[in-house]
Order: sequence, then structure tokens, then C-alpha cells
Amino acid sequence: MAWDQLPNLARAVLGSLIAIVFALFAASFVTLYELVARDTQGARYLAVAQTLAWTGIAASLIWAVVLMVGKLRNRTPIAWTPLIAVPLIIESWLVGFLIALVLASV
Repeated sequence: MAWDQLPNLARAVLGSLIAIVFALFAASFVTLYELVARDTQGARYLAVAQTLAWTGIAASLIWAVVLMVGKLRNRTPIAWTPLIAVPLIIESWLVGFLIALVLASV
């Protein structure tokens, strides 16, 4: 490995760590959906919203890995590519929360 590639590798590793930590942080707050549907009949649908959120968070990380592998195959710099997962993780959590709100009102 050439020394000129070291900053690119450092950015890729740091970006990956940030994305993974953010995914774990968001996944830990998926359980807050239970506050929305605490005493309603929509609580039985809560698993749908939680499953959708966890699936979206995992899919966001997988998509970032796919993009990184594609850049490795094309021999282009990875740089901050793993950070593409962060807005997707936020979106997944919010979509799950909105679904929990809707299903709790049913």
C-alpha cells in the first residue's frame, strides 16, 4: 500500500465507524416507539414499525458497504462514502416512528 493512500484509508475507516456508531445509536431508540402506542389498540401493530426501522437501518449500512466495494473495484478513493448511511439511518428511524404513530391511531 502506498503512503499516499493512507489519508483515504483513514477517512474510510473513520466514516465507517461513525456510520456504525450512529446506526447503533438509532437502533437503541427504536424501542421509544412503544411510548406512542402505549395504551391503544394499535400497540399490536408496533412490531411492524419496529421491524421496518431495524430493517431500514441495516439496509443503510449494507448500502454503504456496497458502495465502498464498488469504489474499491473501480479503484477510486473511498474517502467519506460510508457517511451516506447516516441520512438513510435517520430516514429509516423517522419512517418507523411515523408508521408507529399512524398504527397507534388505528
